[in-house]
Amino acid sequence: MMDFFFKPKGVAIVGASANAQKGGYSILKNLKMGFEGEIYPVNPRYREIEGLTCYSSVLEVPDPVDLGIIFIAAPLVPGAIRECAERGIQGAMIESGGFAETGADGRSLQDALKRIVSTTGIRLWGPNCMGLVDTANGSVFSFVAPTIWDDGLRKGDVSLIVQSGMLSGGFLIDTMSHGTMGINKVCSIGNKVDVNECELLESLLGDPTTKAIGLYLESVSDGRKFLEICRGSQKPIVVVKGAKSADGARAALSHTASLSGNGMVMSGALAQAGVVEALDFKQMMDFCRALAMFPRLPHHSRGRVAIITYTGAGGILSSDFMEQMGLELAEISPDTREVMKRFYPDWMPVMNPFDLWPAVERHGAERVYFEAVRAVCADPNVDAILLHSFVGGFAFTPDMTEMARMARTAGKPMFCWLLGKFDEARDFHIHAQECGVPVYRELHRAVECMGAVFARKTRS
Repeated sequence: MMDFFFKPKGVAIVGASANAQKGGYSILKNLKMGFEGEIYPVNPRYREIEGLTCYSSVLEVPDPVDLGIIFIAAPLVPGAIRECAERGIQGAMIESGGFAETGADGRSLQDALKRIVSTTGIRLWGPNCMGLVDTANGSVFSFVAPTIWDDGLRKGDVSLIVQSGMLSGGFLIDTMSHGTMGINKVCSIGNKVDVNECELLESLLGDPTTKAIGLYLESVSDGRKFLEICRGSQKPIVVVKGAKSADGARAALSHTASLSGNGMVMSGALAQAGVVEALDFKQMMDFCRALAMFPRLPHHSRGRVAIITYTGAGGILSSDFMEQMGLELAEISPDTREVMKRFYPDWMPVMNPFDLWPAVERHGAERVYFEAVRAVCADPNVDAILLHSFVGGFAFTPDMTEMARMARTAGKPMFCWLLGKFDEARDFHIHAQECGVPVYRELHRAVECMGAVFARKTRS
């Protein structure tokens, strides 16, 4: 158990600063914004910061305190960690850089940290990391810019373990400011001197607020254990593995001092363990979003898709992409065909993909889309629905609330490809996802994520 990292009673910030341009100030400001426990700035240069008493040493910090956040120059870190251990602090997040990623001197400092762990039992997270952002508990234990609070910490059910500091911060700021996806926890683990991806993965698998987990890793500390954890997971796990190439491996050495293995071997092992592998960060997030919404499918589902579109070209491309992803066009039932004949012009055959534009011109988008979704939800030959939407510019916005409810009741995941004017599309995007429909601005990504959901069902 590592509750002192996720739910500490009190936090000592070693390297707290009153200078708003410093990371030590950002850590303090972020704690004040959401953390409900005790906050203790530690810096001999100040007596008070942001209205809080500032202590010259962590040894002077009163109870309760069970977590230290360390943001000082690397040569000073081992001494600070020894003091944390002496004070009885259970864990410390070392957010300073300058360790094994920098060369021989940094490796020596990192080795000193390992010795402190072995002799004192204190647990260390990092170094060279950005710590933890936890929207479920409203806690930001990180020097990430406090601007992430500007739009509110949008809660979600996807958690991340990222072997990078600035990447995790970039994810947060990008995601929070766009507002189209919430995040649960982001764990930036850096050089992994002690706490590693295996322990954090086990913690997140036991977290009831996390439904899917994404990882960016440059190395795996204990490959056998990691794969065993993944194999036994009931929650979807998505991995981006960095440093697969020779050049990438060399770059990883100077980034987080990571030693990486053979990329092809790792990909095969991940697939056998039921892990979904992503090629880049955005794809990882999109896979996680879809898998969190649809972690389990009905036993009979095998990837037969009904495409509901307003454009014939979109239907054709969707069909092409589906074949690449191991999905298939559903052979619609006679009952579905009869329902749709009521709306189609006489000259137009009813077939899947359903090109609704002529019917929309005659009967309106809301009615036609609703009836099409209701028909395919009742069709035993359909396992999932790919909905094409356009918002803004003309009256073509379907009612996602009711259509999503019908799909959910029928046990048929609905995915949406969206085009439209910026503001209207953003509002639609957020609303649809709140209804349980993942939305994508690229058609290929929508089909790709649908394929990932059904591929995981096949493996599990």
